[in-house]
Amino acid sequence: MHKKIVFVDFDGTVTTEDTLAGALKMTVTAEEYRARHADLLAGRVTLSGVLREAFEKAPSARVDDFVEYAASTTIREGFSEFLDAMREKRIPVVILSGGLRPMLEARLGPYLDRIHSVHCVDVDLSGPTIRLVSPYDDGNELLNKSAVMATYDYGTSICVGDSHSDVSMARASDVVFARDYLAEYLQKAGVGFTRWNDFNDVASKLR
Repeated sequence: MHKKIVFVDFDGTVTTEDTLAGALKMTVTAEEYRARHADLLAGRVTLSGVLREAFEKAPSARVDDFVEYAASTTIREGFSEFLDAMREKRIPVVILSGGLRPMLEARLGPYLDRIHSVHCVDVDLSGPTIRLVSPYDDGNELLNKSAVMATYDYGTSICVGDSHSDVSMARASDVVFARDYLAEYLQKAGVGFTRWNDFNDVASKLR
């Protein structure tokens, strides 16, 4: 059992931009992306449905383009120092993402030795098109973060996130660090959280 554990989103949290959205834009036209985004916000479609529709029509070879893109993105300031601080305090860091594993591993490579585990969406490239594989796809999200959290044994859960896909994670956590959409949502919902700008803020608070 872990006395404390930190669950961290990847897209738009560890990275300064939403790499999953960036990869999605590589599979559809700008007009199609805007339409899907509007449908998603209005609740007419699910994130799982949108991502499967887009990625599972893409040729398997496109994964190389997604990986190249992800590898070029910027890591948010203080992430490496945050990982060092958590290792010093013996608090495991778990990355939770609805993103594609090849993309995460391409960007997180230098940090994997300080990360306890990474949960994301696997890809089957054995066929002509990409097939997404996720045991935590609940029909709404490709990776239900609260369901993954439930597989761990811990006393206090801490989460760091930024978007609508982090809501279930935040609601299942004891301590929440939120920014952007997630902060706005939690504020409206009356759920307590700490605002953060970069990982130096998170590390400072947890120290």
